[in-house]
Amino acid sequence: MNKIAMTQSASRQALWFLVVGASAAAVHFLVLISVVSFTTISPAWANVIAFLLAFIVSFLGHFYLTFSTSTTSSLYKDRQPLHTLLKWFASSVIGFAANQGLFVLGLNWFGESYYIFIWLVITAIITVMTFALGKLWAFKS
Repeated sequence: MNKIAMTQSASRQALWFLVVGASAAAVHFLVLISVVSFTTISPAWANVIAFLLAFIVSFLGHFYLTFSTSTTSSLYKDRQPLHTLLKWFASSVIGFAANQGLFVLGLNWFGESYYIFIWLVITAIITVMTFALGKLWAFKS
């Protein structure tokens, strides 16, 4: 693959990562807000529920769009969906564990009334880590 094609492929991949990630983050955020607003579940537990639903959006989007074999290099050819799912779930759980730990710490430091701001800041930080895990491990065959 020549240098221009590699740059275009990397740019397309980064764009899809942002679109899929933003979609998953939006699902996560909306579920978090909804569960906290309409139930008696605490923000910490609502975050777990929101993560599980957002994971589905994230995996499907990254598998079919971001790290799709038709839009990226041979690095991602011949992926087995179940194997990739398990690796992405492991990557996501690592990211979520870091997210949840920092989220609970932030809730304890600043109070539950700041849960939206805390979630936004932490999610921005963890996004970089999950991209690296996805690109270099989970979606790499």
